[in-house]
Amino acid sequence: MFQKLTLRNRIFLISSLLILAAIALIWIFIKPEYQAKIVKERTTIVSQLQEYTLRQTDSTIRNWLSSTIKLSQDLTVDPANAPELSNKAINYTPGLMRVIIADTESDEEIDLVRGIYNDIDFTLDQIDWYPSRIDATTNTAWITDPKQSVDFFITERAFQIGSNVFKLRMYFNSQNLNNSLISIPLGGYYFASVSNSLGESVTPTNNFKFPNDLIGETSFSDEKVITVDSKNWYILSSRFETIPFWHLVAVEDTFILEPVDQLVRFTFYTAFAVLLLMFGFSWYVSLRVNKPIKLLLEDVEYLGNLDFDHRIKQVSLPEFQPMHDTLENIRATLSRYQKLNVEKIILEEWKNKYMVTYSEDLIGIIDEDGSFSFLNNQFISFLEDLELNPKNTSLDKILRHPNIRVSESNKSVHYPDPFTIKVNQSSLTHSTKEGSEYFYDFQYLSILDENNKEIGANVIIHDKTEDRLLDIKRNDMINVIVHELKNPITGVVGLSRLIIETDNMQPEEAKTLMKEVLNSGERMNELVNRFLEVQKLEAGNTMLNVSEIDVKEVIGEVVTLTKPLLSSKNLSVAHTEKGQKFRIEADRVLVFDAVQNLLSNAVKYGDPERVIEIELQSLKDAVSIAVTDHGYGISIEDQGKVFEKFFRVKSNLKAAKEKGTGLGLAYVKQIMQRHNGDISLESSHDIGSRFVLTFPKKYIPDQ
Repeated sequence: MFQKLTLRNRIFLISSLLILAAIALIWIFIKPEYQAKIVKERTTIVSQLQEYTLRQTDSTIRNWLSSTIKLSQDLTVDPANAPELSNKAINYTPGLMRVIIADTESDEEIDLVRGIYNDIDFTLDQIDWYPSRIDATTNTAWITDPKQSVDFFITERAFQIGSNVFKLRMYFNSQNLNNSLISIPLGGYYFASVSNSLGESVTPTNNFKFPNDLIGETSFSDEKVITVDSKNWYILSSRFETIPFWHLVAVEDTFILEPVDQLVRFTFYTAFAVLLLMFGFSWYVSLRVNKPIKLLLEDVEYLGNLDFDHRIKQVSLPEFQPMHDTLENIRATLSRYQKLNVEKIILEEWKNKYMVTYSEDLIGIIDEDGSFSFLNNQFISFLEDLELNPKNTSLDKILRHPNIRVSESNKSVHYPDPFTIKVNQSSLTHSTKEGSEYFYDFQYLSILDENNKEIGANVIIHDKTEDRLLDIKRNDMINVIVHELKNPITGVVGLSRLIIETDNMQPEEAKTLMKEVLNSGERMNELVNRFLEVQKLEAGNTMLNVSEIDVKEVIGEVVTLTKPLLSSKNLSVAHTEKGQKFRIEADRVLVFDAVQNLLSNAVKYGDPERVIEIELQSLKDAVSIAVTDHGYGISIEDQGKVFEKFFRVKSNLKAAKEKGTGLGLAYVKQIMQRHNGDISLESSHDIGSRFVLTFPKKYIPDQ
């Protein structure tokens, strides 16, 4: 297949394969490595941002825890100044909203709120306490309240004054911490959350479900990949240093792998661009290469036409210079031979080649290696019908082909010194896919040298299909004629023998038998005469007596002549006319015979008490006669055969019983062909059979 491609298409194909190979290499080897590095690099960036945010958050929480411990210690030392110490803590601790000092054994408490938070509702339904990692005696709670403008980070620590135990509770605004933890500046699609040791999120602003198994003791980012809704997510978890909470970040893989996707897109775009450039380059290269080749071929055509004086032009590419020099040397040599009167030899060779090339027989020449060195047009067409490649086939492949049968082999040998000539003659039958068969005479003539080695051969295959079909048709015709003549001859011989062998036969009985003999003779005479008429018309031996006739009058004469037949079956004729001037140029006798044949068939092939329709119509350049019998009709299978000689309809039992020669419609068809007219048939259950004769108004003799 590659050998059949042009140079340009070969370059296109190779370029495309190279580009596809490069893409495959990138996809199989480079992409996975690059993807792994990109994932590592991007998750490292996310991890660093997470760690930075956690350090900032831990620093703030550590300050809040330190202020809680400091205030509890100050209250233990100086309980009398509890209100002043609490106000001081509220005023100097960033984010502190409220301080509560409560006696655990009584309802007494000190409750101080920073002024800017007086509108805040500090009532909380449930507080889940977790010990801090810095001081186990200090409990912490982290609560978000989406209904208010603040979130709560609460610390609680017990301290003792004398024998009394007090609890210090401090409320801090953690909204900024929440925002910084869930709004990390990654630049991609992600979710962030803060979870407690039970895996419960304290940031209700997202709906992403983080898996509980990410909660661990790793100080900084622990990475895991999960699948949610058919999408892959990279999950990074990191533990707070100050409190028992974890910061979780989920980043969609499309963000992580975006550089990889960009690389793939860039690769495909680049490959497409390179492919276009290669196409353009290959087109240019092929054009540059094809142009000098085209010029060389144009000059070589002069050699093919025996014009050896036309020089081979120089070519622009140095690679073709040796080819140019070789062709120019050949041209110069042939030119010298031509001047030496070698032209006659060349012309004789070409004449022989053309006669063999365009011969109707299949002719092939075989070299000593068994391959064909020459095949004429008919042989090439024959091989193509067998779906064999003429360029690389062999005689053995042809003879062994499943559609070829070889039979009737006949061999002969001749010994012209110093060679041996072997002739093998056989019959070939070629069966086609459509079910047709073709018949050939096959001759294989081989030449052997002194060592009995075949040095060449020729194959001649003659198509004898038409001769075979003519023989079959001729034999069929003879069989039909013999069959049709057998009955009347048998009647003549039998009745004659009866008359001769009967001594005391009555005159009336003898007269009756002689009438039967006469009828049998007349039937034989009718058959022979009708057959000869058809044959004469087919061969063109009948001279037409053409004159201007009135078809209407001819039809009237035929109907009048046929009235006895019509009366015998109680039939009537309905004659209609369309148009005017029914005159044509034709042989009146033959037109009469054609119409009479159709009308007699209409009478014969139908039941009694029918109406036979004859429609006469004048057209622009012709006159048509349509005869509709409303009779038995003709099957579709038989309609294509009724105009053949000796064919009789047998698909209808009633029609098969009627006597006839089988030559009537064949005779009518020949009459129409001699007048350059046409006969058509239409048959159905409703109309029986309708035959239409169309005569041209002007007779044009055959050339």
